Amino acid sequence: MHKILGSLLLAGCTLASSLAHAASASEITRSMMPGWNLGNALDAIGGETNWGNPKTTRAMIDKVRSAGFKSLRVPVSWDDYTSGSSYSIASTRLDRVEEVVNYGLANGMYVIINVHHHNGWEAPTYANQSTAKDRLGKLWQQIATRFKGYDEHLIFEVMNEPRSGEDWTGTAENYAVVNTLNAAALSTIRATGGNNASRLVMLPTYVAGPWDVQINALSLPADNMLAASIHAYIPYSFAMEYPGSSSFTDTALVDSVFAGLNTRFIAKGIPVVMGEWGTTNKGNYTERVKHAEYYVKAAAKLGIPVIVWDNNIFTTGGEAFGLLNRSTLSWTYPEIVTAIMQGASTMSGASSSAATSTASSSKAAASSSAASSSSKASSAASTSSAAASSVASSSKAASSATSSASTTPALLGTGDYPTGFSKCSAEDATCTVPTGTGWVAFGRKGKWVARNVGVGKSIACSVAAFGSNPGGNPNKCAYQK
Repeated sequence: MHKILGSLLLAGCTLASSLAHAASASEITRSMMPGWNLGNALDAIGGETNWGNPKTTRAMIDKVRSAGFKSLRVPVSWDDYTSGSSYSIASTRLDRVEEVVNYGLANGMYVIINVHHHNGWEAPTYANQSTAKDRLGKLWQQIATRFKGYDEHLIFEVMNEPRSGEDWTGTAENYAVVNTLNAAALSTIRATGGNNASRLVMLPTYVAGPWDVQINALSLPADNMLAASIHAYIPYSFAMEYPGSSSFTDTALVDSVFAGLNTRFIAKGIPVVMGEWGTTNKGNYTERVKHAEYYVKAAAKLGIPVIVWDNNIFTTGGEAFGLLNRSTLSWTYPEIVTAIMQGASTMSGASSSAATSTASSSKAAASSSAASSSSKASSAASTSSAAASSVASSSKAASSATSSASTTPALLGTGDYPTGFSKCSAEDATCTVPTGTGWVAFGRKGKWVARNVGVGKSIACSVAAFGSNPGGNPNKCAYQK
């Protein structure tokens, strides 16, 4: 479709005691349901607004999260921002991508970034394999290095829909080269170290296709933090083809595609992420609502998170996938959003441990490589709160908080809030400190971490902002009086 101060070991005491376990790939993917695509923005050729969309703002992503979406896919095209044979990415481009990533992380969402539009250079043929492998590797080396201090809420998708021209089926040669490119990109990502050594990485089939010939050809490297990346606008005649069909009747095809994904991946313990799906507008609102609920329920039954494509186009035709009006911040088709949420609510075995895990905060505390991201954020954390604030330091836009060198307060008591703390007015969303010392505690029932935000400042009550999830859900924020 047009589609983190050096070593942090001294800080591990309080944090490590609250850790549960490193979230598995399946736990993470289940916790991503449902998701939303920031389509036709950072993936737009020629610039973020070149395809008619407004510049992405924090308010947009806040709106998406408030609707119930738990993951944010940020398609990114890089070609307009690279130079030379090293494909050096402009720092301004990396900065902007990081800024948008942080919009999602500050909301406690999982965020996916990728190499989206390739302009044909990724063509998976034997003749082009060496060139594509070199370019893809050089891009991912830079991207992965920039983000290696981020925790497991950031996910990498190595390619979007790799294909040879407009061949949407592919050949044995194409499938083999896609496998080679996937493996090479993964190896590059892992080699950058930091949290990238265990980050969830999504690998696509040829053209991210969902059909048996494509999914059966996908060869995954020996790595337990992978997910198959699939796109399925089905039934095509209803979901994308225009005029095609305006009625959703072929439930059997939806069932068949998900059954195939179950047999090839899910039943074998391999997670799947449905990175794109949706239905174009044909003036058939009721049918699109019906399709959304059926489709999402079919995915939820198998633990497959679905990330709806939204390109902010509200006309009719083959590319009208708009849901959120990014100018008015209103949902043009709210019943489709409701259907998605209803379908997602049927997900069985969704793991809160992934969404609440502090595993990668522990990895950050044990890895001096996280310094590459922290060098970008102003931080003077005390030793007992350094681990808790390290991830938030990497997320430059996660909050307006400024850290302090003062001593972390004693976080005592077994109630909802530490002794001497009062609940924030929006204790489970954003805490604005009205008075007191400026310290904010995050957690519950005797298990907390704290950051010095400053009086009059705000911080998101989220794992992304505090770097850990000590008390399990629902965590709350409180300020020291």
